[in-house]
Amino acid sequence: MDAPRFTLICCSVDPAAAEALRRNVAATIGEPFEFDVWDNRGRNVGLCDVYDRCAERSGGEYLCFVHEDVRFLTEGWGARLAAKLCEPDCGVIGFAGSVLKLRRTTAWLHGVGDMRANYVQHHGGGRHLHAKNPGGTDFSPVVTLDGMCLVVRRDVWAATPFDGRTFPGFHCYDLDFTTAVFAAGRRNYVCNTVLVEHFSAGAYSYGWLEALETYHRKWAGRLPLGVEPLDGTRLADLDRRAEAYFLKLLCQKRLFGACPFRRIVRYIRTYPGRAASWALPFKYLKYHVKSLVRHG
Repeated sequence: MDAPRFTLICCSVDPAAAEALRRNVAATIGEPFEFDVWDNRGRNVGLCDVYDRCAERSGGEYLCFVHEDVRFLTEGWGARLAAKLCEPDCGVIGFAGSVLKLRRTTAWLHGVGDMRANYVQHHGGGRHLHAKNPGGTDFSPVVTLDGMCLVVRRDVWAATPFDGRTFPGFHCYDLDFTTAVFAAGRRNYVCNTVLVEHFSAGAYSYGWLEALETYHRKWAGRLPLGVEPLDGTRLADLDRRAEAYFLKLLCQKRLFGACPFRRIVRYIRTYPGRAASWALPFKYLKYHVKSLVRHG
């Protein structure tokens, strides 16, 4: 048997899902691989520690950290990724990311046209293709990547492993890891030639928000980061728009403790001439009513 070129690492709480992923990889990767499943049922080990432990014991030249609810839809995807990964300055390759990371506390997506993506997302009972590739390139340069699937050379991971001490749980491990690789001088990419399918929409909680704030404290001295240079005028506009997007996200995810109405009022007072400011109270009311109806 050929030595594995890829090691796929999956933290699993559903053996059936993990086995389905293994079969999917075997049918599509087109390269020698090994599949390392960490059974996390009843153990609750954080993703950073799971990924680092499995990577240390793995034998593949390329490491693929993948959620168990991902499916690869493109045959021969291993060779396509390997051709890019072998470039000396290549960092992490994924399937959804952002071309910038602002200093202001936000999620990885800022809602300012910064998204680059190539994946199918299951949400609200439907399948939705997210294809954001304005440059029309095979690989879109980004700063950060979503963690549904992250592929990286072994030496890049070894130089910048996951930070389980700062992020011991299941949130912001991806944001932190890809930021660290980018800040070390590597180039991260969204792959537009391989399509994946993601079956869950992610979890937004106060734990997620706490990890996000921890991330911004850790990287405060290095942010903002962008694929392209960011001047002061442009940054001010991005900060304003990203804050409105984040406030709307907090309302949508029913995190009203982090987004009380007085925070909406403060934004309106800061930017009274912007249409986005006056849309926020209606978003707050809409999601607040939905929350009250849902919980009786």
